[in-house]
Amino acid sequence: MIKDICFTPEQLKGQSFENEKFQNCKFSPQQFKFSTFEKCSFEYCDFANVLINSTSFEDCIFTESKLSWINFKDTNFVKCRFNKSILEGCTFEKQKLSTSVFEDCDLSSNYFIGCNLQNGKIQNCNLFKTVFDHSNLSETSLLGSNLTGVLFQNCKIGKTEIDLNGFISFGQSKGFVLAAQNKG
Repeated sequence: MIKDICFTPEQLKGQSFENEKFQNCKFSPQQFKFSTFEKCSFEYCDFANVLINSTSFEDCIFTESKLSWINFKDTNFVKCRFNKSILEGCTFEKQKLSTSVFEDCDLSSNYFIGCNLQNGKIQNCNLFKTVFDHSNLSETSLLGSNLTGVLFQNCKIGKTEIDLNGFISFGQSKGFVLAAQNKG
């Protein structure tokens, strides 16, 4: 276990980590270059404002970690799970996130452009004012998520799952009003 470490760029550049458990570590504000993390877990870690270049996370778990204000353009996520983590104000560009799971996360003010989220899970998350642009959300589960102010722009959304509260919050943020139906 790697615990309570404040990493420097030199400690991470070009490094490969496998089956490591990081707990309460601080990675920010750092720059990741050519780093690989495979089957690693991150608990209570701080990645906020990290600059990431050519870095890969495969089969990793992020629990109650902070990954806000990061541009993930040059990052590869494969089969990653995010639980109760904060990913506010992030940019995901051309990411293949269909094998990743986001549960109970704050994904507010994020920008997903050209991402593949097909069959993905984004459940019980705060998606307030998040933008999905030219992304594939077919058969993606958004159950329990706050969809207030979400923008779906040129997206594939066939069979995308949302619950009644998500449907109502999305509609209300677009100006729709739920009215009682008069019988008569």
